[in-house]
Amino acid sequence: MRAALLHACGAPPEVGDRAVPVPATDEILVRVTAASITPLDLLCASGTSYFGAPATPYVPGVQGVGTRDDGTAVWFPTTAGMRPGDGSLAEYAAVRAADTVELPDDVDHRLIAALGLSAVAAQLALTWRGEPQPGEHVLVLGAGGVVGQAAVQLALLAGAGRVTAAARSHAARQRAARAGAAEVVPLKDGDDVAQLAARLKAATDGPVDLVLDPLFGVPGCGTTSRSTSCRWRPMPVIRCTPPTARCWARSA
Repeated sequence: MRAALLHACGAPPEVGDRAVPVPATDEILVRVTAASITPLDLLCASGTSYFGAPATPYVPGVQGVGTRDDGTAVWFPTTAGMRPGDGSLAEYAAVRAADTVELPDDVDHRLIAALGLSAVAAQLALTWRGEPQPGEHVLVLGAGGVVGQAAVQLALLAGAGRVTAAARSHAARQRAARAGAAEVVPLKDGDDVAQLAARLKAATDGPVDLVLDPLFGVPGCGTTSRSTSCRWRPMPVIRCTPPTARCWARSA
């Protein structure tokens, strides 16, 4: 089969031939229809991740979409780059059957592959930890990334009365606005907490009920500053996949 093969850490993958994987007893063979390249893929492929340098050559791709042998469409994760074995950037992937998620017949496989774990992280942050109530004001930091863009849209679907976003680059702020943010606050290099808190206060125009923060540092501190007029009850710090620290706070 054709596959993207990483022959050396830090080098780009090359398309080549790879034997079709043979599923283990708890695995199934999936014909891949769409796969994305995520920040976790890039980190693992660099050879500098907390998992250690992967054995090469290997097929990258920590998530993908494909079809089982009965034609059912599924989303699936892999441990490529984190443990020995190949990932989703190939014609076929052997994946644990219990890890697959069946998909409706009419979904765009490319869209699901692009959203993947990032959309799951946003959904869990908002629902499992955030528990948004209809009409609440939600603030999403880092709203130009996939997690942030998904969070903006999911908050609105959950009935948020208003979603304010914050993002760094002009392109990221445009993406957040297209996702539905009513106001987008720039995050600037060299910001201190007081400067960012002042911009957030002006943009939110009142208390914020829920904050999704995938950034920490100055942006997180800016949202909890008294000058933002937010009412806070701290929530636990959650570690998602990929394992990046994220913190959410709900109003008291």
